[in-house]
Amino acid sequence: MIVEFGLFFLGILGLLVFYTVLARLSVRMGEGMGISKYYILYYFSILALILTIPEGWSVHYAGNRDSGGTLFALLIIGNAIAIAASFKYWWWLKDELLGKQEKER
Repeated sequence: MIVEFGLFFLGILGLLVFYTVLARLSVRMGEGMGISKYYILYYFSILALILTIPEGWSVHYAGNRDSGGTLFALLIIGNAIAIAASFKYWWWLKDELLGKQEKER
């Protein structure tokens, strides 16, 4: 049981680091491109993922299987918010990559 929680915690920690890096990059890119402050969505996502840690503890270690739905909902909310923020900041890369590929053909 503790191994399951450890793996869960490492997974959440990896997402937290990744979203923090994306938030910092988006702040700088948003300032340069004049985009609104959508990077704040990353911080809401990070908060939702931080809230999954106690829920994961109760599900994986304490054996409270009733909290599984709350845990799953927090994970979905946190990741959906991060995806929405990513679309606002990083969608232009699609056009750059596909545009260059079409020019090469």
